[in-house]
Amino acid sequence: MKKISIFIAVCLFISFGLKAQNADSYSTDTVLMYYNGSVIYQNNAANINSLKMTDNTSNLLITEDENTVTLPISTIDSIVFSQTGAEYSNIVYVTYADDTAYVVSNVGSEDIAITVSGANVSILTTAGITDIEYYLSGTSSDGSFYLESDKKFKISLGGLDLTSLTTIPIRLKKDKTTIFNIVDGTVNTLTDNSASDGKAVINTKGETTFTGTGTLTCVANKKNAISSDNTLTFAEPTINVTVNADAGKGIKSDIDVDITGGNINVTAAGTVVLEEVGSGYDPSYCSAIGADSNITISGGNITLTLPSSNAGGRGMSADGNITITGSPVVNITAASDGATYIDSTGATDSYKSSCIKADGNLLIEGGTITIAQSGSGGKCIKIDGTITIKEGENTTPVINASTSGEHFVEVQGSGWGNETDYAQPKAIAAEGNFYVLGGIINVTTEHDGGEGLESKDTMFISGGEIILNTYDDAINAASHIEISGGQVYAHATGNDAIDANGTMTISGGLVIAVGQTAPEGGFDCDQNTFKITGGTLIGIGGEHSTPTSSVCTQRVILKSGVSANQAINFTDNSGNSIIMFQIPAITSMQGGGQGGNPWGSPSYGPGGGPGGGGPGGNNGLVLLLSSPEISTGTYKLYTGGTITGGTEWNGYYTGATYTGTTSTSITVSSMVTNN
Repeated sequence: MKKISIFIAVCLFISFGLKAQNADSYSTDTVLMYYNGSVIYQNNAANINSLKMTDNTSNLLITEDENTVTLPISTIDSIVFSQTGAEYSNIVYVTYADDTAYVVSNVGSEDIAITVSGANVSILTTAGITDIEYYLSGTSSDGSFYLESDKKFKISLGGLDLTSLTTIPIRLKKDKTTIFNIVDGTVNTLTDNSASDGKAVINTKGETTFTGTGTLTCVANKKNAISSDNTLTFAEPTINVTVNADAGKGIKSDIDVDITGGNINVTAAGTVVLEEVGSGYDPSYCSAIGADSNITISGGNITLTLPSSNAGGRGMSADGNITITGSPVVNITAASDGATYIDSTGATDSYKSSCIKADGNLLIEGGTITIAQSGSGGKCIKIDGTITIKEGENTTPVINASTSGEHFVEVQGSGWGNETDYAQPKAIAAEGNFYVLGGIINVTTEHDGGEGLESKDTMFISGGEIILNTYDDAINAASHIEISGGQVYAHATGNDAIDANGTMTISGGLVIAVGQTAPEGGFDCDQNTFKITGGTLIGIGGEHSTPTSSVCTQRVILKSGVSANQAINFTDNSGNSIIMFQIPAITSMQGGGQGGNPWGSPSYGPGGGPGGGGPGGNNGLVLLLSSPEISTGTYKLYTGGTITGGTEWNGYYTGATYTGTTSTSITVSSMVTNN
């Protein structure tokens, strides 16, 4: 229908042209051609000699007095004759047609230099006009678009399929504010070549915002997909990126990356590159999203994939901070293995994959974040600064993190004093302090060294719901652990549940710690101060660090000889239940000495160490109980019964009924009671 309409318009033009040659009153009339409501071509009728469609009716040939203009029929909606003069819309139309490109400028200025060589378009704008729109459409298997603009501008992609075999498909040279409009309802694809002379599929200099609800697919074979010297903001569109280039980035900013909406899908399929430096190498990683400063996410749906081809890959990586607020949905899947290499000093080092990595701090106060890391030595979240997880304004963050990769040897030990160093798979780890003030956190790890929440300094927990099912320590801190609120379930099948290499203080909340058999346990702070002043505590394991009675203000009971996989009910002397709990199954580790060390070396393995210091041993488990309801007097501990009804949270019951008559009397007369 469109070609027929254009044909009729051409016929009318021929008729009109005959009139124009015989009537001076028509000699000033203007021919206007429109696309999407904008003028894409205009000229005085007297200056046009003929309009002719090509044999395949795909192009319209306009013969003027001094040159010929070719326009694809697909870019013409209508032809209008007007006596009111020229119309300008500040739009430059660039249409690609195989090995050719057509450019029509409707900007009311002569200060626009346009060069077309095959399907390669170069435009230099010095018109001093703000917000010129460059509308790109059509298809070419070897073309490009290059722009230098003196003012801020807009790039609209309205159905563009563009591949460049030699250079950057879209290159925006000057540092000017840029809007990338992915036109609603359109599908656009940009691809570069591994032999290209550029380092991106889209390269911008100025602050760049992606809008529109269309779809843009970028395939990066040389280096990066979308790269900017300035801040990149993604507001609405669907962006699909595949990075095949080694050490390439899907989205890369020399400053910040901000994601406020839309759908961002990045597959980083390249791998690490080891560059020769000094006496060894320096690794460069293939990442889905990278920023030299900060990454901020406040909306949208983000899916990042690191396949097994990507050794040491990063999901999102910031040299500064990462902040996640609002209600975004973030899914990161990594099968990216780590390995050892020789660093620039000649020493053995290793690279490991991280789904979220920041040299600065991490703040999460909203969104749903799901991370599955299966690479050897891989991390779900690795932060060099502090981690803070808390409730946002009307938002509750939900974090689901799992590791299923093995640890690997970084440096092989050879006996006492020369312990083996491992690259350990970890879920969420901070070099600085770790704060959990709210939110929901679910963590699982499967193999040796798989820790849950780790701080190389101090762990603070004052709120939220935390469920940790790990192989190695569920919670670990190098200096101090302080729990003052929230609900914490920490279950480690191969080590301590909650392990502080320094001191530990618990003043509130519900804390359940299930550890391995002796010498591991539920609560471990070595021989350091263990202070309990509030909260409900349930600990199960081979042993626990003994609470420091001189600083405790809430009474604690340590009961030896308890069995795994049984229900208990701790009551007052009148039978009123204080703590009702289903002890899970605990399978003893092989070995025994050396902390049940499955690595068979003097090292205690990832996150290990004998810990403990309290009562216990290999003959049964030790139960630790503490509650504000415990004072001096006689209590009963029922074991081996059945729990029915009530409300259950990870084995902890309220409002339930306990059936069973086997009980032990426990007399509490001191701050810490051993029974």
